[in-house]
Amino acid sequence: NGYLEGNGYIVTWVFGHLFTLCDIEEYVPSPTGRWSMDNIPCFPEKFKFEIKKDKDKKTDSGAKRQFELIKSLVKREDVDLVVNAGDSDREGEIIIRICVAKTGKLDKGFKRLWLPDQTPETIRTALSEMKDETEYENLANEGFARMYIDWLYGVNLTRFATLKSGTLL
Repeated sequence: NGYLEGNGYIVTWVFGHLFTLCDIEEYVPSPTGRWSMDNIPCFPEKFKFEIKKDKDKKTDSGAKRQFELIKSLVKREDVDLVVNAGDSDREGEIIIRICVAKTGKLDKGFKRLWLPDQTPETIRTALSEMKDETEYENLANEGFARMYIDWLYGVNLTRFATLKSGTLL
């Protein structure tokens, strides 16, 4: 049911990106609900995240269900430490950070399990050498910067080029 529990541990997972950046209309609504030159370029002061959408542009039910499970696990009274065991790269770093931040439960310990590979020896060593998540701020900042830049270029230029050409690009 989305997690494993035993020996004093609870292990759950994030599959892909549970959250995505909100679309332009979340920042600057379009009166017609259609793409418009009136709301581009869009440069949000603070980026907003939402649970990813499915192909019909509705909240992805599997992503929502998994996030609600993660949120309930993080909020359990017997949980005092959250461990980020996401992929050992900037994208893996921010996927877990966004999810944990969205639980609203940032008052618990938050550590990083750095696993460049997953052999039994590497896992044992990594478990004994976990660092506070704050030690990975620069890695997270790289990930967020890349995500924000991709969004800024992607949504603004795609809409601009599409509206100017009259063809979805």
